[in-house]
Amino acid sequence: MEKIYLYKSYNVSVSYDDTNWYVCEESQVEDNELPLEELSKQAQEKAYSLMKEIVTSFCSNFRNLAILTAAGTSMENGNNRGKTRIELWDSYKDDIIAIREVISKNNSKVAEKCDSIIKTQNIENFLSFVILYEKINGIITNEAGEHLRENIERKIADACRLVLDKTNSHHASFLQKITSRKMGLPRVQLYTTNYDTLFEQAAQRLNYTIIDGFSFSYPRVFNGSNFDKDLVYRKHTRVKQEDSFVPGVFQLFKLHGSVDWEKGPDGFILQREKVEHPCIIYPASEKYESSYEQPYFEMMSNLQQTLREEGTFLIIAGFGFQDKHIQNIIREAALQNHNFHLLIVCYGKHPVNNPTTIPDNDNADDVVEDEAEPSGVKIEEEIWIDGITSSLVPGYLDERGIPAPNVTVIYSKFKEFVNHFPMNDSYSMNTESLMHPIQ
Repeated sequence: MEKIYLYKSYNVSVSYDDTNWYVCEESQVEDNELPLEELSKQAQEKAYSLMKEIVTSFCSNFRNLAILTAAGTSMENGNNRGKTRIELWDSYKDDIIAIREVISKNNSKVAEKCDSIIKTQNIENFLSFVILYEKINGIITNEAGEHLRENIERKIADACRLVLDKTNSHHASFLQKITSRKMGLPRVQLYTTNYDTLFEQAAQRLNYTIIDGFSFSYPRVFNGSNFDKDLVYRKHTRVKQEDSFVPGVFQLFKLHGSVDWEKGPDGFILQREKVEHPCIIYPASEKYESSYEQPYFEMMSNLQQTLREEGTFLIIAGFGFQDKHIQNIIREAALQNHNFHLLIVCYGKHPVNNPTTIPDNDNADDVVEDEAEPSGVKIEEEIWIDGITSSLVPGYLDERGIPAPNVTVIYSKFKEFVNHFPMNDSYSMNTESLMHPIQ
């Protein structure tokens, strides 16, 4: 088998195959008799050890800490986990078929284009196609007069109304670890493209305060200037003649909106517990245009400004690099900000067309059931491999598979990454007594 890479930086890599595991391509086991599972385990431990060194170094030496999370961080929430793209597609398949039937009645050539998109099961491409079609031909409705595209969008939002599972501790643990910093440094900035509120619920468990652009008074109204506010202890500040910042506070930027946002009749964005029509950017080509509207523009501007500042450490987890407007900002920082470091936490498996030879022996039927295929013939078989690949982190590995000097990549699920993320005990606050389950 080919080497599977679990960690890559400019000058260090960790990988394994079925015979050994490697650091910088050098074998780490002499006898070469360990099972694959043990080789994988030892390589993973080394990868996490190197990751801890990176995190400790840059969290200590860099002034700004920013986090960007996406759908991958919601997949390990017990029975209330986020859905994969395929699962989401299946949940509104009936609406897709209904839209296709309407289109096929009106224009057979357009229906062919619709069919080609449906085969890819890419909801972003499908919604982009439907929006363009509706701009020309009017909205698509069923016999009951329901707007079919809105039915899909409603199901997308409903799928993101996640309740933090009682067994889920990694969201709260992550908040504890990233906010354990020296007082006086800028607040941690947590950016997410998720519509769900798992991080908000985790913060509630910890009794943390979120600065998210909304007013502290009710109703909570969005105003970008609220990001400039902070919390301090007035009594301590007066005694010390310097700001005494309240611990357990972080900034939250929801780049694509949230299931608890809605647009009020006056145009202002409000935050409420129960929202029927949430203010979110749905997956379609129009999301790039929408990102230049408020409140999304405010948040994108904050991200761009932070990544341009000297001494910024950005951690990306669960992000598929499909959003060009976000990808461009990150790429700009990686290429032009020399006092910037990027840690990418990626996870995924990739289909590979692998020519497999049917063995010329009596056990050939154990491998391939088709006895008509002569032995010794190569066939194309789709297999799955994991590890760091260019498709997982597009644009961050060169032709040799090596990242830039200010980029580090680790292959890990979000929960395991959090479990291995180092806690800075020097600045940690005891929040164990404050934590309470969310019903």
